[in-house]
Amino acid sequence: MPAYAYFWGCYVPGRLPYMEKSTRAVFERLGIDAVDVDGLTCCPEKTMIRNMSYRDWLLTAARNLTVAEEAGRVFVTPCTGCFSTLKEAQVKLLSEPALREEVNTELARIGRRYRGTTDVMHVLDLLYQDVGPGALRNRVVYPMTGLRIAVHYGCHLLRPSGELLFDDPFWPKKFDELVEALGADSLPYPSKMECCGNLLLRAGEEDTARAMCRGKLRDMIDEEADALTLVCPSCMMQYDNMQFLLQREGEAVHLPVLYYPELLGLSLGMEPAELGLDRHRVDVGPFLDRWRGRTEAFDLVTNHWDLNLLRACAECGACVDDCPVAHADPTYDPNALIRALAAGQVDEVLRSPDLWKCVECYTCAELCPSKYDQMSILRQAKHLAIEQGLAPPAALEGMRTFRDKGQLTQASVAQRRRLGLPPPPEVAIEELRELLGPSPLPATSEDRAETEDSDDDSS
Repeated sequence: MPAYAYFWGCYVPGRLPYMEKSTRAVFERLGIDAVDVDGLTCCPEKTMIRNMSYRDWLLTAARNLTVAEEAGRVFVTPCTGCFSTLKEAQVKLLSEPALREEVNTELARIGRRYRGTTDVMHVLDLLYQDVGPGALRNRVVYPMTGLRIAVHYGCHLLRPSGELLFDDPFWPKKFDELVEALGADSLPYPSKMECCGNLLLRAGEEDTARAMCRGKLRDMIDEEADALTLVCPSCMMQYDNMQFLLQREGEAVHLPVLYYPELLGLSLGMEPAELGLDRHRVDVGPFLDRWRGRTEAFDLVTNHWDLNLLRACAECGACVDDCPVAHADPTYDPNALIRALAAGQVDEVLRSPDLWKCVECYTCAELCPSKYDQMSILRQAKHLAIEQGLAPPAALEGMRTFRDKGQLTQASVAQRRRLGLPPPPEVAIEELRELLGPSPLPATSEDRAETEDSDDDSS
């Protein structure tokens, strides 16, 4: 992984510093080498500066690129506008030698020269290309399984596609895959690829900007999204600030808006305060409540299973075809239990009758190349179910008989006599009880009644 230099742009440090906070926190957690460099200016922004003067736009971008070259680092930016400007300028300078010489003639007046030795990446592309969805999936502590996340790409992350080379301009997949790497569902919705409309505010077209914001929010809410995620400060201001204004005016819209590194940070086990989530204008509390519910479930999973191996077992499922019970009972899918555990659905598994259909024949254990087989996983689940009194009555009866009598069944003296066998040896039940100590089984109503009677006698 290369060394990076942050290019924060104007809006992130000036108006949305929580985006900077979460980016820094997540990069540090992932071990990404990124530092601040002095000497940067506005990227410059396209819709104003480029239209004012193409020369000023290109020279400013080229000068910024030389700062990264001097530092020997790759620019990484959380701003799609900065990414679009710097990347497009880079491509033009590299592909048009005559233009590059003109620019370098101008740069020479301030002692600089653009050599084309660095690159420009958006935070999202760094996470996708240099880290990778698979590596992120392996680092996730609290998967967002069951959460429905609506993705908003933003125009300047994708287009012009010939210069930005980020993803398909109308059918992108990278952002969706990064959301799915966290365990969440990337939610399709009708207006997914439409613009947020924020730049209309500069043209004084507030009503149209509101309509565009409202329309996309309605689409996401209608599809029952738990949150919207994005990677653009302009889009963040539109969906967070504008939605807040709509709420204040009485409109019934509420969809938490999260910058992708905030989602990632939560999945990595970071606290909301570490990521600046208290700085959003639209309340993210409902989303965090659901997330906390997931963390409690996964704390229980990780206390008893290796989550990465559990996920690997869930994704494999090869030994299902070899399970003799599944052969006899087409309704039994042991891998469904493994998948549920990997999704944090421990209580559902412990209460499922299917848990006890695993007869522990060791077939899957012998075949599993990882030696982390579904039988071993389900055996731990059975132990938890027993502790909670959720085992089938027949199984619980056998366990209690063992604890009470030291044997699962009592020998028939009469049958043994008819067969000419000697009386059965005495069972060392008292010694066994002393050895084993208190029963791990939940107390029955009879046990509790005996305890209460004993307490009454003592008093």
